[in-house]
Amino acid sequence: MSQEDKLEMLKDSLLSKKEKKEEKFVDEFMTSFEKNDFQPAASADLNQQEKLQQAQLKLADRSIILAHRFSPFLKQYVANKEQKLLNEKFAVIKSKKTSIEQMAESYRVCFNTWINAKDDVHFKASDRVGNIDILHAFTLTFFSFLTNRRQPGDNMLQLVISGLNSCGKTMIFENPLLEVVHMVTTEKGVSRFNFESKSTMLLHDVNLTNLVKSADCDRLKAIARGEPVPTKTRGSVQTVPSVFAIITSNQHLFTHTFPTVEKSKKTFHKVYKSDLKPSKNVHPGDIAALQARFLEAYVRSRPEIEERFIPQSENFTRIHAIVGLFSQVMDILCLYEKNDFKSQYYYLYPIGGLCKNLHLMPKESIDELRKCLFELMTRYELDEEQIDHCCKDMTIVLKTE
Repeated sequence: MSQEDKLEMLKDSLLSKKEKKEEKFVDEFMTSFEKNDFQPAASADLNQQEKLQQAQLKLADRSIILAHRFSPFLKQYVANKEQKLLNEKFAVIKSKKTSIEQMAESYRVCFNTWINAKDDVHFKASDRVGNIDILHAFTLTFFSFLTNRRQPGDNMLQLVISGLNSCGKTMIFENPLLEVVHMVTTEKGVSRFNFESKSTMLLHDVNLTNLVKSADCDRLKAIARGEPVPTKTRGSVQTVPSVFAIITSNQHLFTHTFPTVEKSKKTFHKVYKSDLKPSKNVHPGDIAALQARFLEAYVRSRPEIEERFIPQSENFTRIHAIVGLFSQVMDILCLYEKNDFKSQYYYLYPIGGLCKNLHLMPKESIDELRKCLFELMTRYELDEEQIDHCCKDMTIVLKTE
């Protein structure tokens, strides 16, 4: 029996005889009505509204009780029918998908070309992230966003990616995160901070000045610190859980100094001052607080990425980013010791993410990667409970004596 036949059989078993008769009546009534009485309008929206109104009036002529009872059915019937008619008017053709392995390799090249373009991109944080390179901290943090749910009090910097338009911010960073992010608008209204099961907050192409002078400034600072934040959601108060935060903007949070100058017409630029300045509506303390919680990548010119690695008919996804960065994250963790990190979560999140997604890697390399992960657990002195969690994610059960 096919899946469709199984669903049809389940539907028949769930519906009572009375419900089947009601469904048949609505279908036959609407078929008769559309055939004899209804003249389609030019607009699809207007067509749907007129059809519903005329059908309700026609049914009311037959029976007020049936019109009252079946009004919700008619509304859903008309909406589904119009959607089906519209779908039938369009062609649907999809491009051939590139393999995960190829897309992951392309992502790895794009990501590394972007972050290592020193003449184009500059990284800065208000304080050191420990004894680790800031590019490594950025990579570990972004990989953590892809693979983990945030824990309260992790004391990790969040991410700002700012600067030039059409420079790869969306392609390399936002698209892979779309599966796990809740996009927050700066417009006032309820449900903006209703994260449900999402693990990351994304403020897409926002004006940073609006963040530090609005009522959301204190809320944003608390979210960046990983603290629970009460917000109004659909008329009630709901607490925002600990979530990661990533911001993209054309403005930049810090003052950035590039090692080389860039010629632009008749001027040379090396220092790019922060776009955030104290004013009547912007308190300097709010700027400092925001800067203290974020690590920023500022793009002054577009990094040159080979055309063959840029997706032409599809987007990078979360799986492409995880597989593409998997070995790189392991190599970064192998360069440091536990005491090099300002927060334990800079290595705990990546190790947990690597273990959780080990199954995505090629089968022939899994055993070797698993061995390396156990070495990292030993290197960073994970306790028995932490190792047990990692083993469960790798589908391994350690034998106890």
